[in-house]
Amino acid sequence: MNYYQQIEPVMGSDFDRKVYRIPVIEPTDVRLSDLTDGTPVDTKALVSTVEVKESKSGAKWLQLNLTTASGLIRAKHWLRGNEDQLLSIYESGVVAVSGKIDVYPKPDGAKSITIDKVQTISRDEAVSLLPGLPNDETLEAFATELFAILATLSPDAQKIAYALLEDVWDDFVLAPAALYHHHNYAGGLLKHTTCMLRLGYRIYEQDDYLAMAFRVIKEAEQLHKVDVWNTMNGVKVEQAFKGTFESLYAACEAMAELKEPLRWDELALGILFHDIGKLYEYSHLLSSPRRFENLFAVTGTSETTGISINPMGSLIGHMPYGGLLFEKSQRQSGVTLPLDVHHRIWHMILSHHGKREWGSSVLPATVEGWLLHFIDLLDARYEKWARIHDNL
Repeated sequence: MNYYQQIEPVMGSDFDRKVYRIPVIEPTDVRLSDLTDGTPVDTKALVSTVEVKESKSGAKWLQLNLTTASGLIRAKHWLRGNEDQLLSIYESGVVAVSGKIDVYPKPDGAKSITIDKVQTISRDEAVSLLPGLPNDETLEAFATELFAILATLSPDAQKIAYALLEDVWDDFVLAPAALYHHHNYAGGLLKHTTCMLRLGYRIYEQDDYLAMAFRVIKEAEQLHKVDVWNTMNGVKVEQAFKGTFESLYAACEAMAELKEPLRWDELALGILFHDIGKLYEYSHLLSSPRRFENLFAVTGTSETTGISINPMGSLIGHMPYGGLLFEKSQRQSGVTLPLDVHHRIWHMILSHHGKREWGSSVLPATVEGWLLHFIDLLDARYEKWARIHDNL
């Protein structure tokens, strides 16, 4: 995969494929988001959400979020006295639809599907519909690098990391990292976590980690300048890094004021656990139905078919879930941590969004907390930039 040129992949030995199995998801060459206004569409889809809407004039339609083999897309199906019949079909969760691409507002607005016909299909046909890694990227390559990076940790940190992965691997390897903005496909969380660990390790291994952080910012700025130049010259490009650099520089200033060495074990565990709670905050067709029971003393399940917000998981959010999974993994590993180390790892999980208005429970207050926020932003924005430029 392409990535920041300063940041080389971390190479290492293989991993136990009997314990950490790699599923196969077939790639797709067609992306619905690439199609132009009015293009006919025939596709299979997982129904993430369906809602009845009504205009002021009394016209009704079904508003849908669909997961297709090329990603997530919104859709609309007008109702003409057939509401109960259509709702029954869509609530089956797995459908084949026919319609056309609609752009609103024209000419450069958001793309959706206006559906004319729909029918149910079997779940066996739907597993391949989870959108997979882009281009020639593979789950196997990211898993291999993940374990290579974990091998750089101390024995105690490795025990905690492996306790987590042994517990949640089947969910983790297929989970998305988001719904729309970045890594919104099966394997997205594995990729996001691995690339963040790569960034963190390459920054940590430098004598002057802040100098390395500035070099990566400079590279990101060059990518942004190209997008700004293209926009100024009439090539309309969504600017993935817009509004990012103030936060990146603020993180660097905070780290410089703290004047502390980086604690790699803590940073790596913070990265590993920071988004792991999304296994509960989101759901998809292959989510383990008993994962809530595996974490809590509860019964019942709360699942969807397409990639979507889990109605129960969203009541808590991925940051508290990440902390709970850290607690469980530490206890299962048998490792006792010093109080300050334990709390700094929790702090990273709860502060990684960097601002309260971005969802952080607390604000970063340690070097590792600021650096995790820094790395999270850089990786998410690069992924968004890369997907935009795939489509140019």
